[in-house]
Amino acid sequence: MDASGGSNLRMEKAYIDEDKGQAICCWDAPDRKSVEDLFSKAQVTPESIRQVTEYTA
Repeated sequence: MDASGGSNLRMEKAYIDEDKGQAICCWDAPDRKSVEDLFSKAQVTPESIRQVTEYTA
């Protein structure tokens, strides 16, 4: 099974902050609840979930 757990969400990028020992994942999702549900299904408690806007040059 992929990272989306069979949902319609897609993880676009993941970053590792080695100094803080933290993973940062960017998901393409229709809303916050969809991401919360995915993490709940995976039995993972995220430190935070934030909506961001991507700007490209």
